[in-house]
Amino acid sequence: MTSSPTSSSSNSEVEQFLKTGDVEESVIREESAEAVVKDSGLDEFFRLRWYCLMVLMMAEFTAFTATASSKVMVFAGANPSVIGCGGVPIKGCHELAALKENITELANCVPELKYQFKSVQVEFNYVCEDAKKVKNTITIQTLGVLIGAAIFGQFSDTYGRRKALLISTLGNAIFNFISASSHNLVFFALWRTMAGVFTGGVTVVQMVFMVENIPRNHRMWIQNSITWSPNLILFPFVAWLCEDWRTMSKVIAAASMATFAAVYILQESPRWLIQKGRVEDARRALVKIRKTDKLYDETTEKQLDEILRIEMEKHVKKSKKAKKYTFIHLFCTWKMMVQSLTFITGIMCTTFIVYSLMYNMEKLSGSLYWNLAIMGAARWIINILVSLADYYLPWFGRKLINHIAMICTILALFVMAAYLFLGYVGGQLMSIGTVAAVAMCSQLFIAKYMMVNELYPTAVRNLAVSAVSTMSRIGSMFSPQLFYLSEYSEWIPYVVLFACQFYDWIIMWCFLPETKGVVLENHLPPKHKRIFKNRTETVDN
Repeated sequence: MTSSPTSSSSNSEVEQFLKTGDVEESVIREESAEAVVKDSGLDEFFRLRWYCLMVLMMAEFTAFTATASSKVMVFAGANPSVIGCGGVPIKGCHELAALKENITELANCVPELKYQFKSVQVEFNYVCEDAKKVKNTITIQTLGVLIGAAIFGQFSDTYGRRKALLISTLGNAIFNFISASSHNLVFFALWRTMAGVFTGGVTVVQMVFMVENIPRNHRMWIQNSITWSPNLILFPFVAWLCEDWRTMSKVIAAASMATFAAVYILQESPRWLIQKGRVEDARRALVKIRKTDKLYDETTEKQLDEILRIEMEKHVKKSKKAKKYTFIHLFCTWKMMVQSLTFITGIMCTTFIVYSLMYNMEKLSGSLYWNLAIMGAARWIINILVSLADYYLPWFGRKLINHIAMICTILALFVMAAYLFLGYVGGQLMSIGTVAAVAMCSQLFIAKYMMVNELYPTAVRNLAVSAVSTMSRIGSMFSPQLFYLSEYSEWIPYVVLFACQFYDWIIMWCFLPETKGVVLENHLPPKHKRIFKNRTETVDN
């Protein structure tokens, strides 16, 4: 197989760098440089200083952009309430249908609507049965996010984190701005789906880029602080200021452009550059980072030479030993097959529950803005409490987190289903139950992804995370349609969600082990223990 020009130049650069280092091995390096290399390696160049502050600003911009772009249909797709038609006061779609059927002169009356946010349904007059057309576009938009995540995930690994973020934020800004000018539902769905492709890029790359550019010892609290949860508090306030979907689309476009600017002033991830063999580019990036932090001095170059040498030697050794793995390897033994199916179906259930409730929040009593903000605050508080418990309590493991979150969600869904089954409608109990269920499900996302990282061998760990992430988006694709079942009875959707969560709880209890504190496996099980021996052996070789 012929190497590409890019890969050839990268390999030559690596060889040149290593040969140069062989000559310099006879030079006695300063003790301080040796200590830095032994203790910290590349992490020495990432400090909690000015450059890290710039990375955190970028992370917050991307987190808000991703949150707003993903949750925009909570407001833009909110169904209005019908309160009258032709001057006759009515309550709901059933009375509207009866009115038009029984009173001939009101057959073509224009419904009078009550709403908190001027959604697409309100502007284009999609009410009652027609409102489903808007909800159905959410499935198409989510498909765009799934496609974008797949495209930009590969693009990021091949061409760089920074370039992937620049393109995805710029594309997200362009298509959100264009969608604000949509004159009908077809064009709105088209431009929002295109925006979704680039939103998928932002969501899949932003966390990787942040983690690779912050100090190792500060990753946990930063990831728990700069997440979607606190931005779910900010986003409803922004939506309240916007008042309508067109203005909101323009604000999201502006936020995406601000994210573009924040990414533009940063360097490409030095870790990615080293992985690709681009030694000189990595050197220049690290020098600029050091200068930004005002830590550049006469010892920097010597430290950098030694660190880059060690990192490149590791990379060369790793490249020689590297094997090609595929998604088939996630199912290569009966045990791994059961665990993979448990994670995949479980994450689909979790996502289905969260987005089904969020895309129908207009049904709840109280303010749509406050309900979503309280939901974000509850998620953030629980995130912090769970992080503290996980750090200080050795017995507080991943399965216990799952059990607590799932039992709380099951109880909340059961209470809401029973409440509606007994004939009650609306009320604060439904709002509290929805907020509690979504807040607890946020812990399931964190715990499940942590278990995936800890359970699978290093050889297929990224593949496992990618598979789970992809299937989670499939769960959200069909969530808008669930509440169509409420036309038969209001309690049926909640029973379906209860069944999904109960199924997830049972399979997790039966098939997944505790993973907290386990020693991470590096290799797949021996070939003689695999199910698809011929296929996996061919791929390995």
